[in-house]
Amino acid sequence: MSCDTDLPYDAQNCTDILQYAEKLVSKTFAEVLEESLLRTDFSDEVEYYDSSQSKGGLGNLLEKYYFMYEPNSLSQADFPDAGVELKVTPYERTKKGLRAGERLVISMIPNTEAIAEDFKDNFHLQSKLSKILMIWYLRERKTDNTLVKKRTEYRIDFVNLYDLYSEVCKKDLAIIREDYRKIAEKIIAGKAHELSESDTTYLGACTKGASAKKSLQPQWYNKNVLAKRRAFSLKQSYMTYVLNHYVVTGQMSYDSICTEEELQDSPFESQVINKISVYKGKTEEWLYRHFDLYRGKVAKQKNQLLVCRMLGVRTDNTEEFQKANIAVKTIRVQRNGRPKESMSFPKIRIGDFVRQEFEASYEYTYFSETRFLFVVFQETETGEYVLQGAKFWNMPITDLEGGGREDWQRYKEKFLAGVSFDIQSGKNGAIRVRNDLPKKTETNIFHLRPHSAKSAYVIQGVRYGNGRDSDMDSLPDGNKMTNQCFWLNNDYIAKIICDI
Repeated sequence: MSCDTDLPYDAQNCTDILQYAEKLVSKTFAEVLEESLLRTDFSDEVEYYDSSQSKGGLGNLLEKYYFMYEPNSLSQADFPDAGVELKVTPYERTKKGLRAGERLVISMIPNTEAIAEDFKDNFHLQSKLSKILMIWYLRERKTDNTLVKKRTEYRIDFVNLYDLYSEVCKKDLAIIREDYRKIAEKIIAGKAHELSESDTTYLGACTKGASAKKSLQPQWYNKNVLAKRRAFSLKQSYMTYVLNHYVVTGQMSYDSICTEEELQDSPFESQVINKISVYKGKTEEWLYRHFDLYRGKVAKQKNQLLVCRMLGVRTDNTEEFQKANIAVKTIRVQRNGRPKESMSFPKIRIGDFVRQEFEASYEYTYFSETRFLFVVFQETETGEYVLQGAKFWNMPITDLEGGGREDWQRYKEKFLAGVSFDIQSGKNGAIRVRNDLPKKTETNIFHLRPHSAKSAYVIQGVRYGNGRDSDMDSLPDGNKMTNQCFWLNNDYIAKIICDI
């Protein structure tokens, strides 16, 4: 966009652009249209931007009708003379506070040319990422996840200038550089088809395309293997931190694991592993006493706190983990080398589950975007558990889209075909209900198991079990069964942590 003296702001000055943008606060997108068009009837424009088919959506609306330049697909920043990129992004209000509505897509990852090995040499990405004018609008949803308002009725609440090279983002920049290195390294190795958002910390490689099949394209470094088109993006978890820490300050407090100086010495993940390794060989009991963690706490909460103490923070609300969507999991390994238990995840809603395709499912999203920190304790001959070490892990996309997809699809097909029940009478008149869902031994990566303290069923109109209505979920055929959730198979976990 060239400099235009008729604009109501100085397009060469990022401060003036920001001040002009701040006048958007409290306006709806419909009000922006009304003020710009200066006519009583602007229903055609409203109808267009309310449609999901509108190219560029609300961002294009502001470009054309507020910042007064024609939307374009040029590779340069939206305000090139000031080096500022414009991004219009949603946020939501939840019980836990403010949350970014989605990841922030920055630019496409090239597949028809070479990619720079180092972040400092990727001038295009830097121009898009260095200064971002973020315009946040409130997106409201009902309990069934449908939207409350039309798109042009959304209200703009916050405006901020995100400066990656500012002092505030100094730690973020170090981690984003490392993220870029990981992405570029995999692409150059001809493994773009193995990229996953969970490979990295703040800067992700998200899929980009109408569908998985349509987005498959040849790789520059590996012409024989097709890969999904992907884009550089700031992860949703990182954007949530930006919103709560850089935009609406004072909303949430975070503990920090690493200092800026530490990140200059070695990458974030190495810092975390090294901090935990200091306590390698110590028993759980010793660690509980050392960190003054009383035994009465719930096991999950206690173990989370134990990991945090080893990392030098007081709570599990750590800055780096929240930004990066890192889930901490402690694993107790028996003497035979197998984890004591499989790993559970949130319960599914069977009705939603059977209506989804795998790549649009919660399970696919969760495992493709979540990075895990596994902290491993090994059982000794005396029955004590000793800290063996820790590692970061994310599910390889080949596993997720291979065995993971097969497992998921098997359960979906079974729910749709109909779950059969075997009602048995046990001793003392107790009733046991068995089902024919695929067993763990029939799966590759994860399996379904009950997710309720008490069992509850309604089969052919007859109720079984001692659970409440909230302990069961409806099946497509009208029967009900105890709530279910996915569990990561313990033998699959064993392979992941065998190097520890």
